[in-house]
Amino acid sequence: MIRSGSFIFLDGIKKDETWGSCKSGEEDEVSVKKTIAVMSILFLVITGSRLSGFTVVAKQPEEVNEGRETLTDDKPDDVDNTMILDDSEEESTDKECVVEEEKELFETVETIVPIYNYEIDNVIVPTTYAMSLNPYEMPIVVDKDHVSTEQVVTRNYGIINKSSTDKVVTITFTVEDLNGDKITFVDSEEEAKSADPDDYAVYLSVIPADGGEIRIGDTDANVDTHSSALSDVEMTEAKEQAVALHAGENCISFRLSKAIYEFEDMVPVSGEKPEGRAKEVLNLMGLNPDGKSVTAFTFGGAMNPKAEWEKLLKGIKITASYEYRTADGSEKMMNGTGAMMSSD
Repeated sequence: MIRSGSFIFLDGIKKDETWGSCKSGEEDEVSVKKTIAVMSILFLVITGSRLSGFTVVAKQPEEVNEGRETLTDDKPDDVDNTMILDDSEEESTDKECVVEEEKELFETVETIVPIYNYEIDNVIVPTTYAMSLNPYEMPIVVDKDHVSTEQVVTRNYGIINKSSTDKVVTITFTVEDLNGDKITFVDSEEEAKSADPDDYAVYLSVIPADGGEIRIGDTDANVDTHSSALSDVEMTEAKEQAVALHAGENCISFRLSKAIYEFEDMVPVSGEKPEGRAKEVLNLMGLNPDGKSVTAFTFGGAMNPKAEWEKLLKGIKITASYEYRTADGSEKMMNGTGAMMSSD
């Protein structure tokens, strides 16, 4: 074994103080291989080879290699038994040491590389609805500036996407007749108005906005829009794309463009959850310039004017629920609308 600053000789071999030849401590026969093993150790130390952490072992050969003669006591006294490694042996020993050293120093290192990202989900929807059925077309006050004689009287409702990604917003309208299913929900205005007098026929529909501007009163939709402001917006109807509602669940979807965000200058993002910190240093700059971060819809329809509606004691219950997901780019839009998706 060789360590830094010291070495150990093999059994029975001594070295002269003058770094001369090796002699046997006894007059026993010494093979060439034993001498070579001792000189191999000396060679590594003298040439400055540094070995650490492993052992160099020299074994007594069972047989003498071909081409080598065994030294005996019959040889002349003037024969020098000192053997010097030839080039092939020196190269072989050095290669063996290099392989051992590589095995000792080799390690596997793993590291987890985080991806700093963020996603802000912020879809704003109306939380209140107002609708009345007006089969006899009486004048009904909608607000201080608006009186309606429509058979379905309602307001317009907006949806805004202030998320950092494009979103698909799906609204599920659950329609229930509180009169014990006496009302028949039909597919068109003509079908409702031409129904028999004893048929409580109603055509109830959702009408999306067209591609024009959505106006939300005096509220700045780019910065501060509360859900309450979305319960009465101004829009232009795309009546030709109206979707009929029936008893049970009815779904419609809109694809809304992402809003624009920027990071505050020179504010570091760090911590175990960088995405959480990222949200704190982001500033909303505004809705998407394409104008498709906001859309709207309203209700419409018709009723059978010949039916005796006064005999019905209750109305219709409509429940709206919202869900949204990140758009994947495969969405198909309905022609003539600002954001409504095709059901195909």
